[in-house]
Amino acid sequence: METFVILAAGVFLLLLNGFFVLAEFAIVKVRSSRVDELVDSGHPQAPLLKEIHVKLDEYLSVCQVGITLASVALGMVGKKGAELLGAREPEIGEFQISMEYIVAILVSYVLISGSHIVIGELVPKSIAIRIADRAALWAALPLRFFHWLFFIPLWALNRVAAVILRLMGFPGKAEEGEHSEDELRIILDRSQARGLLSFRRLLFIENVFDLGELKVKDAMRPRSQVRMLNAGLHWNDIHEFIRTWRYSRYPLIVDDPEKPAGIVHLKDILFHQTTPGEAVDLKTLARPYLSALDTAPLEQVLAEMQRRRIHVALVFNAENRWIGLLSLEDVIEEVVGTITDEFETEDKVLLADVIAPGRVVLGVEAPSLVEAVAVVLGRVQASELPLAADLIRKAVQERERAAGTYLGKGIAMPHARLAGLTKPVVIVARSERGILVEKTGERARLLFILLTPAGAPRVHQRLQATIAAMIENSEFVSERLLDATTPDQIIEILRTGEQAALD
Repeated sequence: METFVILAAGVFLLLLNGFFVLAEFAIVKVRSSRVDELVDSGHPQAPLLKEIHVKLDEYLSVCQVGITLASVALGMVGKKGAELLGAREPEIGEFQISMEYIVAILVSYVLISGSHIVIGELVPKSIAIRIADRAALWAALPLRFFHWLFFIPLWALNRVAAVILRLMGFPGKAEEGEHSEDELRIILDRSQARGLLSFRRLLFIENVFDLGELKVKDAMRPRSQVRMLNAGLHWNDIHEFIRTWRYSRYPLIVDDPEKPAGIVHLKDILFHQTTPGEAVDLKTLARPYLSALDTAPLEQVLAEMQRRRIHVALVFNAENRWIGLLSLEDVIEEVVGTITDEFETEDKVLLADVIAPGRVVLGVEAPSLVEAVAVVLGRVQASELPLAADLIRKAVQERERAAGTYLGKGIAMPHARLAGLTKPVVIVARSERGILVEKTGERARLLFILLTPAGAPRVHQRLQATIAAMIENSEFVSERLLDATTPDQIIEILRTGEQAALD
């Protein structure tokens, strides 16, 4: 009977120890945002779990006290178990220890310690890490009971701990750290790798992060591509002008072509009552525009557009010369890619037209993506590059340092928008071992280095969207690119993949 009681006590204490370990890891592992989500979904235990998260220090102390008491009690049970195995503790004055005592102590120690480590520590810890939210919900009510049971010793212990922490210079209450932008990128990359987020949506989110690094000049349309209305035109002339260009908004030129008087909207013209052949006073229809420096942060100008409900900004340089136009659509395209309406007739930008075997580099090895860019450009012949290699390298590396371009799935898209570039160029590189991506622990094996004209943001967006579509629509493309043995094979795979994505 005594043996059964000791065994039962040992099993109970092991399970109790395991419960406290599971509860401790679960309430620490489960995210506050996940707890809020459970509360909103109406889970009956979620409000209690929310309370535990608010008083996390107190409930961690409950777990620590429970683990300590269970472990000490388990040691006492182990001692009793050793006595049952035939061990007789030597009395004072005895110097000879029997072999039976040594064997009994060793067997008891191995059994108790092994069971304690495996059942009381490792197994519950692993369960809590794997199913943190479910484990935390399950443990919430028992933890509340033990919190009440241990209230007085916990109060005293917490006060002593608080005094010690204060003397060491730590704040009285622990605050949950917020995720940095780099941490968010890592979380998103891992979510995409596990199939929880599509590659296209990951690209959208990456573009949102990149928005903070872009300037107005990166997204604007150069003045040479902007169509302007002149004041005093007759209705027939205006109608013909609109039929030709088919835009919704036009800068209005009155006297000074360097200083538009406002923006005229197509709807205002159509709703204006006039007789065909009669001159239209466009000045009365002109709406205000936003003025922005070409070096202003794009995100800041977007916020101002939203605040003032203005869809168009005219862009000026440091000499106050009008150099371009930025529309709300241009800003949105920086996030979601090119948006083509029913009337746009811009030529398609095909990946097949901007790649060549001479701009494919295999066997790239480098300690980082920044260094990989230098290695790749150093192995491309100068005749294959649109500008000097050093100029391209500095621009791409500066962009890479400002915001990482790794997109997950072993793919990175380092890029730069270069002044003086007349047409886009894409350089494709592959690393057999993979290039370590800082702060993620992952490796990039395929690099698409996008070089696009500074005044043509849509070109960059179209190329980026094309590559994303190929990867999103077929894992086969990535696998073939990794298996190809020659630059010609790489080019053929990309052209075939692009055609399949466009069909």
